[in-house]
Amino acid sequence: MRTLYLSLAVLVPAVAAAQDEVPKIPRTPAAVTEVVHVQPFRLAQGYRNDWSQKKEVISSGSLVVLKVDPALVYPRNAAEPVLYAGDRTVQRLNHGHQSGHVIGIVPGEMDLAGTLIWFGQPGLPERVTERTIRAERAMAEEAKLQPVSAEAVKRVQQEPVEAAHLSDLLRDHVAELVLKYSPEEKSLVETWRLPVAGRQPKQR
Repeated sequence: MRTLYLSLAVLVPAVAAAQDEVPKIPRTPAAVTEVVHVQPFRLAQGYRNDWSQKKEVISSGSLVVLKVDPALVYPRNAAEPVLYAGDRTVQRLNHGHQSGHVIGIVPGEMDLAGTLIWFGQPGLPERVTERTIRAERAMAEEAKLQPVSAEAVKRVQQEPVEAAHLSDLLRDHVAELVLKYSPEEKSLVETWRLPVAGRQPKQR
């Protein structure tokens, strides 16, 4: 089976802002405010995780919507706080600074009940190592950040979805999450829903 190599790093366009408009990065480690949506997914064709130093192929995971402090996710021309879930980084699919909602992928099989989700020190996710995660988690635990409760996950857990490729997942499922939780970024939806060369249009 051919693997889809699609970098998530290019899915969220960079946004340049005037320096005097950029808020100061809050102190980290910092917890997410609330878990709003959790939805497991499976892909028939995996993609390379460019938000990981190992560049592993991802064919399953969980779509999440997280309510966050907008200052933590404000677009910057510098390193930003890295978002973690348990022992891995979360692949952010939008900015979220206008809505206060980040939509992302927690790659691989993981029960989010009892999992710590937090922002660590500013950096680049693709440079994060297992040692980095252990150190960041230790700081989060020292700061008394709390894992997501089983009850909180149960309240927002959705039925699993399946898609052929990452591009289909973005177009058919993530796009709807953006429109619902971060409509200010509807340009992302327009990008994900552009016609793909070689595909036949759906019949009405």
